[in-house]
Amino acid sequence: MDKVIEKKKWPMKRVLLYIGIASGALLLVYLLIISTNDRTLTIDRDRTSVATVERGLFFDNIPISGNVEPLKSIFITAAEGGNVEEIFVEDGAMVTRGTPLMRLSNANLMLDFMNRETQIIEQINNLRTTRLTIEQNKRTLNDQLIDIDYQLKEAERQFRMDSTLYRDSVIAGNQFEASRNNIQYLRQKRAFTKRNIDREEAIQESQLTRIDQSIELMERNLDAIRQNLENLTIKAPLDGQLTGFNHYLGETKQRGESLGQVDVTDGFLVRCNIDEYYLNRVRTGQTGTFPFGGKTHELVVTKVLPQVSNGQFQIEMNFPDSMPSGIRRGQTLQIRLSLSTEVEAVMVERGGFYQSTGGQWVFVLEGESASRRDVELGRQNTDYIEVLSGLEPGEQVITNSYANYGEAQQLVFK
Repeated sequence: MDKVIEKKKWPMKRVLLYIGIASGALLLVYLLIISTNDRTLTIDRDRTSVATVERGLFFDNIPISGNVEPLKSIFITAAEGGNVEEIFVEDGAMVTRGTPLMRLSNANLMLDFMNRETQIIEQINNLRTTRLTIEQNKRTLNDQLIDIDYQLKEAERQFRMDSTLYRDSVIAGNQFEASRNNIQYLRQKRAFTKRNIDREEAIQESQLTRIDQSIELMERNLDAIRQNLENLTIKAPLDGQLTGFNHYLGETKQRGESLGQVDVTDGFLVRCNIDEYYLNRVRTGQTGTFPFGGKTHELVVTKVLPQVSNGQFQIEMNFPDSMPSGIRRGQTLQIRLSLSTEVEAVMVERGGFYQSTGGQWVFVLEGESASRRDVELGRQNTDYIEVLSGLEPGEQVITNSYANYGEAQQLVFK
C-alpha cells in the first residue's frame, strides 16, 4: 500500500526571517542608490572653467593701488579763535615760511589783552620802584661807611698830633684821652656799620634777585599775551604749496580748527592700503612696479603701518630713483607689490573655486567627470595659486565657483 507523504512546511519564523533579510538588502541598495545620486551632480561642460596644473616660475606679487602724497606736509591750525577779517593768499599758492595767509579778529581777546597788559605793566613798574628803593638804601649805607672812614682817618691824624703834644706837655691829659676815645668810638661805629651793610646787602641781594625774576616772568607773560594777538594772523609754517585753504570773509574759526596745510613740493611718497591678510608678509625694502608715461617705474616700501582699520593696513613707498616727470599730488597708481623673489613651483590659475573651498579641496577632471580631492594651496599672486600638495603638473582642475555644486562629491559632464 502506498503511503501518503506529507509535504514539509517551513516554519513561520524562518519565513519571516528571510523576508526581513531580503527587505533589508533591498533597502540598503536603495539607500546606496539615493546616496550616490545625492553626491553626484550633472553639469554643463561648456559653462565650466578648467585649468591645467603646471610647473613654472611663481611670482609672489599682489596688485595694490596707492595715492601720491607729499613727503612732508604741515597742517595749519588756528591758535586762537576769531572771525575771518582778511585773506591774503588763495588755495594752491606757493608760499614761504612766515608768509601771512589770513587774519582773524577777536574783540574779546583784544580787550583781555589790554586789561592784562595794563595790570602786568603796573606790577612791573611797582617792582622796579621797589628795586630802586633798595638800591638807594644800599647807597645810603655805603655813604655812611665812607663818612665814618673819613672821620676815623681825621681822628687818627688828630690823635697822632695830640700824642706828640701830650708828650711835650702842650695839652692836658683830658684832651689826649678825649682824642683817643674818639678813635675807639669811630672804630666801633665803623665795625657796627660794616656789619649792618653786609647783612643788608645779603638781604637786598636776595630781594633784588626775586624782583628781577618776577619782572622777567611778567615780561614773558606780556610777550605771551602779545603773541596771542599775533596768532590772529595765520602764517605759513614752512616753504611749500598751500592746499585745503578754502575760507570766506566773516567765517568764524574755533581755536584748534584745521585751516589747511602746506605741502613740501620737493618730493612725494605713495601711500597704499592693503588687505590685512598680507600684514605678516609685507616689510620694508620690498619693491613694486607701476606703469606711467609708457614706462614701468619702481617703488620701494619704506614704512609699514601695522594698525588695521576696516580690514586694511597702510604702507608708504618711495621712489628709489628720480620721480617720473608728470607725477602729481593726489594721483592714483596701480602697483604690483612683490612679496618675495620668484621661485619654481607647482601652480594653478586663480578662480572662484578658492572662495568656495578656502583652498582646501578642488574638483579634478577624470575623463567626462570630476572628483573632489583635498589639496593644500599656498601663496597667491594676481594670476596663480601655489600648489603645496594634492595635485600634480598636467592634471586639470575646475576653477570656476563651486557655489552651485552643493555637497556633490563627483561632477558628471553632459
